Amino acid sequence: MKLRKLLFGLLLIFAVSEAKGQSFVTYYKKGESLSQSKNWPEAIEYLKAALQGSGIDKKSIATRNGVAAYFPNRELGIIYFMQGKKEEAKQLLEKSYRDEPTDRALEFLQKLDPAWMSNHQMATIPQPKPLFEKEKLEKNAESVEGGGSLTFKIPVRNEGEGRFDNGKIRIAAATPVKGVEFEPLVAVGDVRGGGSRLVQITIRTNQLLTDGKVALTLTLESESGTVWDELPVSFGTLSPPAPLMKLVGLVAANDAKLVLEKGRRLKAVKLMLKNEGRGTLTKPRITLTLNEQPITTSTNGLTTILAGETATIPCEFFIPSSFVAATATVGVTVQEGSGTYTFSEKIAVPVQEPVTPLVHFDKTMTQWEGIREGFITRLSQPTLKYAVVNESDEPSKDLIVKVVQAPTNVGLLVPASKKVAPLESNKTVGDEAKLSVSPKLLKGNLAKFTLRLENPQGKLLDKMDVEVPVLVPTKSKVSIPSAEESHNLTVKIGEFLENNFYFNLRSMGSADEDIETKSNFQKELVRLCFKKGDKVSIGNDIVPSELILAGKFPEAYEAESYLNNLFLWYDSYQVDFQSDDARFSPILFSDKGVPYVDVYVSKTFTGKSKSKDFFGVTVTQENLLQIKIVFDRYRQSNGKWDSRQLSVKGVEKVKIPTTIAVFPTADEWEKKEANEKNELMSLSSTLNGLVENLKSKLPPTTKRLVAEHFMKKDGKSEEIYTYKIENELTTSLALKKIKWINAEDWDPLKAVPNEEFLMEGTYELGTAGLKLKINVRNFRTYESVGEAEAIINPELLGIATK
Repeated sequence: MKLRKLLFGLLLIFAVSEAKGQSFVTYYKKGESLSQSKNWPEAIEYLKAALQGSGIDKKSIATRNGVAAYFPNRELGIIYFMQGKKEEAKQLLEKSYRDEPTDRALEFLQKLDPAWMSNHQMATIPQPKPLFEKEKLEKNAESVEGGGSLTFKIPVRNEGEGRFDNGKIRIAAATPVKGVEFEPLVAVGDVRGGGSRLVQITIRTNQLLTDGKVALTLTLESESGTVWDELPVSFGTLSPPAPLMKLVGLVAANDAKLVLEKGRRLKAVKLMLKNEGRGTLTKPRITLTLNEQPITTSTNGLTTILAGETATIPCEFFIPSSFVAATATVGVTVQEGSGTYTFSEKIAVPVQEPVTPLVHFDKTMTQWEGIREGFITRLSQPTLKYAVVNESDEPSKDLIVKVVQAPTNVGLLVPASKKVAPLESNKTVGDEAKLSVSPKLLKGNLAKFTLRLENPQGKLLDKMDVEVPVLVPTKSKVSIPSAEESHNLTVKIGEFLENNFYFNLRSMGSADEDIETKSNFQKELVRLCFKKGDKVSIGNDIVPSELILAGKFPEAYEAESYLNNLFLWYDSYQVDFQSDDARFSPILFSDKGVPYVDVYVSKTFTGKSKSKDFFGVTVTQENLLQIKIVFDRYRQSNGKWDSRQLSVKGVEKVKIPTTIAVFPTADEWEKKEANEKNELMSLSSTLNGLVENLKSKLPPTTKRLVAEHFMKKDGKSEEIYTYKIENELTTSLALKKIKWINAEDWDPLKAVPNEEFLMEGTYELGTAGLKLKINVRNFRTYESVGEAEAIINPELLGIATK
């Protein structure tokens, strides 16, 4: 009955999907798969359904997804062989071997009859007989010119019954011919018995071709080299013709239509010449005129213009302001080096009044100096470099540049208007605008300005918008946790999880407790582990993994749903936490400064479900959990930090990250506490050497260094690296009687020359360690007065290099 229903379903699907094309390949693949798993009854029905679509075995058949093998006769015959139906098996295997001989079909035929491949039986195997259909030979021309190509089309017909597989045509010339190129072997492909395939052969020529005739022999061969047929062919050859030049374009630098403007010099105009002949133009001499006046051109070492090639010649045009005509005449002359070929042409180009100012800013020459790693910071002395271009044929003078803030940037002051130096015709002059920064007022993350170029009467000639990012590093409000604090916290977390989370979760699954007691354990877990009002997510490990991967259940539940599902789906279960091997991240801080620790612990869950969706299934999952613990951090009377009010913020299933090994266990945190003092002593030793080197380069009157937070070259900073260094560096400077002043507390107006300097710190983490570079600058000129570098062992900072 089951097989009848399956057959009816297959026939119904076949009828519906046949219009979609090649559905029988799907049935074949399904039947083949079932056969491999020895599910022969169902495999037979799928293979029979495939045979209704196509009953011919093929080594490759086109499908919607590409090319696939198709052997339903062979695979059905093998199943019958396995079932002892030898006669049916032999008929199908012989049918397959006739369609497409394969070793697999031969193997089972010889199991049926060891002498199946005797000479007598081999004679009955169909053989191919491929031949050229010589009367149907086609060629697209009787002759070919140098640089052209000629195509032969010749049908190959298989007059035998067997398939002609992987045939080829060998091409050979009776005698070597210069200028003729062809592939010596051309693939024919497969040709079925009684079938035909059209093969195309392309003969290419080059500039070495001479007048004459070429004779070739086409040989039809099998893959093994057996020669089946030969066909001589020939065609005439002609040497390449002369070049034929044509002016195909005269455009502006941006490929737009060329329009000349009075008083403006147009650079990088493109003159485009195309050789539309078959000959090559050698050593071309190109001359250009504008209104009969010669124009200098640059051929950029142009030595030839090949047939079909377009050459682009850069040139400059200038029309004086006094020009009155609406068009100008451009003359072009091209002459071959030998003088055998000459081309000339004249075209009219429109002339108009200037569309944009002749005197304007050169936006490509704008740049910022006196800023830090591309940012304006509290200690920057930003200078905007710019350039003004005079494209007119007359000098310009008394021009004014104004810098306008749009909108006003808090903490930045712009200079008053500034006169531009006199500009000669077609010249460029550079200048700068120095801005002032108020460290205590600087805000925002992007400063925008508009530069205005005006004449003495205040008329706007040009304007340019510029912007620069602003970075205002702030001193961290968070004190970096010590190893002692971290160790004490791991002990608290271990006890908190074991007594509140692990214990209650295990007790909820106990087979010895009644429902009311289990419910009380659930309430206690929620009360003791989760902060009221928090949304806590717990990774789903109480559903079979395959149902989660299939999208039928979520990857995680909210804590309340997770615990309720445990209560409803399982009468009992077992939970095991490998708490002795748990690893703890350092104390971390969220964007809002909330401290937390990630705990990595392995958990095993086992339980027999009573959920209707997977009733009676024993669910077993083993996962690595990442438990996020948040807490309150407070300073004790002795100045040390401690923690209280621990709660679970999230429980997530994670794959084992490669970095987990760097997270210590509770015992390892205890060892870190002991090593911390030695590390700080080593870090101080390194920084003392840097300060000693730096002090030797500073004026002996130096008393104060004004500094911002250290940063990477991209403007970013890692507090866990830099604040530890800054704190120790402050101490090392103090030993040299130099005081560190934070930039946000500094007033430039009260600064004392030769006593106060600006200090920049940049760093880069590499394989050798953390490279720290200190640069001290004069606060008035922003010039560097001293630099020092140091390589800090990353282990002293609690970090690892890649």
